[in-house]
Amino acid sequence: MGNVLAVAPPSGSWWMRRKRAALPNPGSFDELHKSCKEVFPQQMEGMKLIINKNLSSHFQVSHQVHMSTIGLSGYHFNGKYMGDPQPGTNETFPLLTGDMDNAGSLNAQAAFLLAERVRSKAVFQTHHSKFLTWQVDVEYRGEDCTGTLTLGNPDIINESVILVTHFLQSITPRLVLGGELVYHQRMGEEGAILTLAGKYSGMILHGGAANT
Repeated sequence: MGNVLAVAPPSGSWWMRRKRAALPNPGSFDELHKSCKEVFPQQMEGMKLIINKNLSSHFQVSHQVHMSTIGLSGYHFNGKYMGDPQPGTNETFPLLTGDMDNAGSLNAQAAFLLAERVRSKAVFQTHHSKFLTWQVDVEYRGEDCTGTLTLGNPDIINESVILVTHFLQSITPRLVLGGELVYHQRMGEEGAILTLAGKYSGMILHGGAANT
């Protein structure tokens, strides 16, 4: 009988290096540029007063008053309910938040953990007490990838809908690549837009010491 040899990929191949390195989850697409945005300070004109109050370990409210001579002045009330921390996610679910201003505009969100790696979020917005938009998404977070499907403003009568899908893949511990595909249909017209995205995280310096 002949010898049967198993062909294995070279030990130095990209696939073997990728298997040996525990790649992190890239997170959600909405937070892709969060680290860069936090570098820039938030600009404000006028005076702002914020009062935060913890009513319990799960519920907190805040009041915000903004007075300006150039921009719009107003009042915002924010309420947040946080569930119990979920093992392995470092997050709390369910998470319910609502923000309303003095003009009647509402921005409400609800996030739920459906399974160990599957979460869902619903967003509802009004402007001056009139309906503006609502959407719901389902997100899957794998070991080193994240996929999201979002359904926005579905209207069966007018045959309009917006579908958005995101995908991110960790290529190396510092490099993340992915993209976004948006499909919309409204009043007999339809179209799609494809966007590519990526993130590279360098080294963080603390007191002269380099950390990854």
